[in-house]
Amino acid sequence: MKHSINISRGLIVLAGLLMAGGVITEASAAGTASGTTISNSATVGYQVGGVSQTAVNSNTATFVVDTKIDLTVATTDAAAVIVTPGATAQVLTFTVTNTGNATQDFNLSSIAVNGGAAAFGGTDNFDATGVNVYVDSNGNGTYDAGTDTATSIDDLVADGSATVFIVADIPTVQVTGDIASYHLLVEARATDGSALTETTAADTAGSVDIVFADGQGSDATNDASRDAKHSSQSDYEVLTAALTVTKSSAVISDPFNGTTNPKRIPGAVVEYTIQIDNAAGGTTADNVVVSDDLTAEAATIAFKTDGYAAGQGIQVTAPNINGGVATNLTNASDTDQGDYGATAANTVTVNGITLNAGQSATVKFQVTIQ
Repeated sequence: MKHSINISRGLIVLAGLLMAGGVITEASAAGTASGTTISNSATVGYQVGGVSQTAVNSNTATFVVDTKIDLTVATTDAAAVIVTPGATAQVLTFTVTNTGNATQDFNLSSIAVNGGAAAFGGTDNFDATGVNVYVDSNGNGTYDAGTDTATSIDDLVADGSATVFIVADIPTVQVTGDIASYHLLVEARATDGSALTETTAADTAGSVDIVFADGQGSDATNDASRDAKHSSQSDYEVLTAALTVTKSSAVISDPFNGTTNPKRIPGAVVEYTIQIDNAAGGTTADNVVVSDDLTAEAATIAFKTDGYAAGQGIQVTAPNINGGVATNLTNASDTDQGDYGATAANTVTVNGITLNAGQSATVKFQVTIQ
């Protein structure tokens, strides 16, 4: 009598559901953690003569999840960071994310673009000074000098992110439109800070191999695909006031002709006009101070103390002073914006002028030819 044997397909237990007697939770976006042991077995049920027999279990197959090294670097600057000449501790901001499946350290470095394309348009044409890279230690997203002092990222967990700042000073010689562009280059490291080495030999199920899975970032020179590095680029762009100053003179009167076709002879009164223009396309110039030292000319001209009214030898016309109307200033050091000889000896001084881009101001005073 023949016995029919009906072997059903084994019920395959989903890989990774059983691990050391426990249930694995859902994997994170970075994937199952490096070093995780995954064990599973198969079960085969069958019948003999229509009678169910005892199921047969396979051996348990076990392997260890390898390490995927992956990271992304992205600037959070929506546009070039606007800076002014002489400004210090100017900040470019980036986010570094560990998209691998293991906790890693990360080395940080800034790479200056050398005359190449800037991140937000235009071309790099200068380097900042005092450039440093710092980690946002308190997690507030803002660079805090004295608090954010770490220069590398320590033990960043899988799927974790850190904010990183490039901090630099801007030379005083720069002008509007100048651009300093920088890459933030980040390299994954082991948790002891040592360099990582990718496993090139054949896979071994029971050991943790290392695979570099990163793409190329913004810095094509120093950052390639699958090199445990990634980079992103941002820019400093200079915007400043562009002041031009022009001084002119006009004879007002002389002792013989009065105000009718006067000549510049001894005893004549000459009016100086100093015009300050802030070119369009720049930014606001504030706390503008005009100084005109007459010491060297003391033997040939004398400041006219009552040029515009008694005790008022200076006149200013500026958009932010008295509604832009020509205003006489006293010679003494008081509450108005000017003085003669008080701030500095033999010097006409006018301060407190603010000029937006495209605005102008004038300062006038009179002298008598000796």
